[in-house]
Amino acid sequence: MIVFDEKIYAENMIKKGFHTKNKNVYELHILAKYYFYIGKEKEVVKDLLIKFCEKHIEYFNIDEWYGVINRTISVANKGHLVTGKSVDITKNELETIQQLEDIREQKLAFTMMVLYKFYDCKRFKVTIKDLFELSDVTTINTDTKLKLLHSLTFKGLIDIDMRGRRWVKFSNENNKVEIKINNFEQFIYEYYLYTGFKDFTNCIICNKAIKKSINCIKKYCNKCSEEERRKRQKKYMQSRRKTC
Repeated sequence: MIVFDEKIYAENMIKKGFHTKNKNVYELHILAKYYFYIGKEKEVVKDLLIKFCEKHIEYFNIDEWYGVINRTISVANKGHLVTGKSVDITKNELETIQQLEDIREQKLAFTMMVLYKFYDCKRFKVTIKDLFELSDVTTINTDTKLKLLHSLTFKGLIDIDMRGRRWVKFSNENNKVEIKINNFEQFIYEYYLYTGFKDFTNCIICNKAIKKSINCIKKYCNKCSEEERRKRQKKYMQSRRKTC
C-alpha cells in the first residue's frame, strides 16, 4: 500500500473513516502525523485518535488499543507528513525506457522510476500487486509478472536486495525534464500521453494526463471536475438566493 499524499489521505479519513479493512494501525499513524502537522498537542492527538477509533472501529476497547495508540503517537510525533511531493522524469530516462520492445516492460520501468524518485532515489519496498496495478499491467498471471521483472533485472535496469527493497539503475537527473508528476493518481497515463497513445489528453486546468471519454468531451481530471462542479453549484445557489 502506497500513500502518495498523506495530508489528503488523512483529511479523507476524517470525513469517511478507515479506507482499508486490514491496515488500521498504518492508517492511524498517518492520521496522527496529520494532527501533529496541523499543530495539535500530544494529548489532543491522543484524544482525537481515541474518538476516531470509537466512531469507526466496531467493539473498540481502549484497554486493548492503549498500547497501539501510544506507540502510534510516539512514532508519528517524530515523523514527517508526506505531502506535496513531485517527480521529474528526464529525456534520457524516457529514451532508455522506450528502447524496450515489450510495452509491459516499458510501463513497469516507468513506474519503477517514478517510485524510485518518489522515495528520494532510495531503495524502497513495493508489493508485486501494487507495482503491477500502478503500471496498468494486470491481466497476466504471477509467473509472467515475475518473468517481466526478471527481464528488467537481467537488462540491468532495476534490481532488488535481500531485504526485498527495489531500485532503478538508469536514473539520470542531469538531463532535460520531459514529464513532471505532482498528481500520482493513475500516473502511468503521463507515460501514455508522452508516447502518443491516442486515447489520452490533458486536463485543461491542471494539465494532468487523463483518459478521454467515449464521446471525447472529457476536459477535466477527477479532482478538477469535482472543483468545477462545486463552483457551478455555488454559483447556482447564489443565483437562487438573488432570485428569491
